[in-house]
Amino acid sequence: MVSDTGATPGDLDDRVSNRLAAPLSASGQFCPMLGAGNAASTQLSAENLTLLKVRLKAATLLMFIGFIAFLVLDLAYTPVGEIESDTMLTSHVLTTVGMGAFCLLLWSRWCPTLCQLRKVEVGVFGLAGAYFAWEQFDEACLCIQHAGAMKVFLTLFAADAAVEWVTLIYLYGLFIPNTWKRAAVATGLMVAAPVAVTVAAAATRGHPVDLLSHGEFLWMLLWLIMAAVASVYGSHKIGDLRRSFVNARQIGSYALRKKLGEGGMGEVYLAEHRLLKRPCAVKLIRRDREQDPEAIARFESEVQAAAQLTHQNTIEIYDYGHTDSGTFYYAMEYLPGLSLQELVERYGRLPAARVIHLLKQVASALEEAHASGLVHRDIKPGNIFAAQRGGVHDVAKLLDFGLVKTALPTKGSPDLTLDGALVGSPLYAPPETVTGDQAADSRSDIYSLGAVAYYLLTAQPVFVESKPIKALFAHVHQDVVPPSTFYDDIPTDLEAIVMRCLAKTPQDRFQSAVELEEALAACDDAGAWTTAAARSWWAKLPPESAPDSESATEDLPEATILEVQMH
Repeated sequence: MVSDTGATPGDLDDRVSNRLAAPLSASGQFCPMLGAGNAASTQLSAENLTLLKVRLKAATLLMFIGFIAFLVLDLAYTPVGEIESDTMLTSHVLTTVGMGAFCLLLWSRWCPTLCQLRKVEVGVFGLAGAYFAWEQFDEACLCIQHAGAMKVFLTLFAADAAVEWVTLIYLYGLFIPNTWKRAAVATGLMVAAPVAVTVAAAATRGHPVDLLSHGEFLWMLLWLIMAAVASVYGSHKIGDLRRSFVNARQIGSYALRKKLGEGGMGEVYLAEHRLLKRPCAVKLIRRDREQDPEAIARFESEVQAAAQLTHQNTIEIYDYGHTDSGTFYYAMEYLPGLSLQELVERYGRLPAARVIHLLKQVASALEEAHASGLVHRDIKPGNIFAAQRGGVHDVAKLLDFGLVKTALPTKGSPDLTLDGALVGSPLYAPPETVTGDQAADSRSDIYSLGAVAYYLLTAQPVFVESKPIKALFAHVHQDVVPPSTFYDDIPTDLEAIVMRCLAKTPQDRFQSAVELEEALAACDDAGAWTTAAARSWWAKLPPESAPDSESATEDLPEATILEVQMH
């Protein structure tokens, strides 16, 4: 692929990185030393700065250790009369000190721009190359002076040159992320340096042309060229693999950052819109369900149902589509916070005032859904989020409309529920959906919300059973134990509301979400959990456990679908 400017994707890598990470150098001017990068891979470009610094730190440290080791060996094992000349010893020490200084710089808290890191890269490898070149020139002159023979000179010199320069070339190709063009330039200079040193040393005898008649020189040149080709190819392939990996994490206009959770039908990722830079959550249909017509229909039903709703306590849908490979996805708002399931599991049951505060919001969201003829059918703590939105904490958000069903007769609207199948979660399933005596309606959602309230107040479900099927039949046949049996601090007015929501027959429950919300608003503790109280509670969480934009929503469970035989 070629960009509008005529550059290939591999030619734009560092330039785009510079725009994203640090558009200007420290002096405020564009840095001319930057390589090229992939404009199509925004995420790859954004990662280049961190990757280059990590790799450069490792390469610099490795060379620093190597220079120290060889300096110690030279001093310890070389006879006094054969120790390097004073000039070379000084050069070795200065190079080692310089490499150590680069290590200190890179391992400090310095936050460089990409341009600055490229300058350090040139400095590190230029310093090592300069030392090798000077060392070989000095040794070559000594060899020629004492041996007086080109053959002896090349035999001794070529071996040292090949080992040192081949090592440096491979080190560069292995550690430094690059485009193939930039890698070719850098390794080409590393091949040219020892060749130039050889010619310069031979020229001291006045016959540099004689080099061409010696096989040792040609062998050295061949080894250097092979190392350079391998280094450039390796750097190019590693870059391709990185680009392929990042491209695999691109869905439409969204760059996937981190997997948040998965369920039976979909996977949810923390993502970012590549142009707006807005964080969001992207849900993908599972690969093993991509060819399942029912799964696709349910997936579409979920996003279409949620997209109809505009209530502030309902999850907002941003986008919907499918990739070229056929993977369906939709993007929704990302919610820093915790699901009510996580909230109770981590911190225990909630105070009555907070339960009322959260339930009122969910009831308000259900009002809009029910007025639109939609029944959620999977109300549970894992599908209600206590989020932070616009600086306000404990904003309840209703999620996962994957099992939504229209309660109004609509022509051509498919019923995605299988015959003989129970949809929803067994711990929160209303009795009528278990027996099949009555179709789910708005009062079914009210029952499930009552079961959620029970869980929030007691930190346990309405019926604690070892198997899902037992929990289902308990909803039908067993009486509900009042929450105050377990905790006597539960207000009687709130308990009465919960028990009415959990009535076995729909006629005995609140007949609408509006009625439920009004009853909650009339409780004595209504309004006691304020915005300030919510903010204070979240502020007291330890930093390692407080949810943030990178760690929240560890799991987004899917709805349960059980096949049951009713006799």
